[in-house]
Amino acid sequence: MEDHHIETLPTDIRNLIDRQSDHFTSTTRAAVGDPRDWPEHGLAWLCLEHFQFSRRNPSFLQQAANNTRALTPNGISDELERNYEEEKTHAEIYRRALGDIGIDVAARVEFAPTTMFLDKINQLVEGDPFGTLGAMYATETAAIFEHQVFRDISVELIARRNAGDRGKRLVRFHDMHLEGVEQAHKDNLGVFLRPSELPDSDRGFNGAMVNEGASRAISAMTEWWAELLKARVSG
Repeated sequence: MEDHHIETLPTDIRNLIDRQSDHFTSTTRAAVGDPRDWPEHGLAWLCLEHFQFSRRNPSFLQQAANNTRALTPNGISDELERNYEEEKTHAEIYRRALGDIGIDVAARVEFAPTTMFLDKINQLVEGDPFGTLGAMYATETAAIFEHQVFRDISVELIARRNAGDRGKRLVRFHDMHLEGVEQAHKDNLGVFLRPSELPDSDRGFNGAMVNEGASRAISAMTEWWAELLKARVSG
């Protein structure tokens, strides 16, 4: 049965994962709605929770690079290492930018679903290397959607707090990611999800595991966002 499943997967695993990601992001975006309909404290709280992923993401990328070092097609690990080098200072930029508008990340109270979500991603980057590739592609894809959402949230918070120029660094932080960083991360990893187009594709590429890793990551993100939104409703 497992071999049959592998054979029936499309050659372009990237499109299969993108369809799953598109469903997650479009559904979640609709559920978030207009930031103007949120209370100010709810928007600030969402930023605190999003910061937790930004803080952990460099370690995920570095572990993923280590975990995929022996994989073919060649270059997967190098690409993840490049992503790590680019992202390793971003959490500090984000922390300062949030502080500019009065959001202190040190004052955050742990939210258990966020801890569980980060643990699930950590398990994926430490698990099967092909699953790690799929998971990291999925999270890089979702990052585009998240920076779009949090840019809108930031603009709304800046307006409500009359932050003006103090909020410029926060908007620039999200713009930096939306003006090429995350799209490049997604596209450059996506190259390795079309093994038939690569010269060493006949050396054991496991598309089923790539898809499974991506599906598990998307499921974890879906569950996390559902808990974030549930907390907003109940709060």
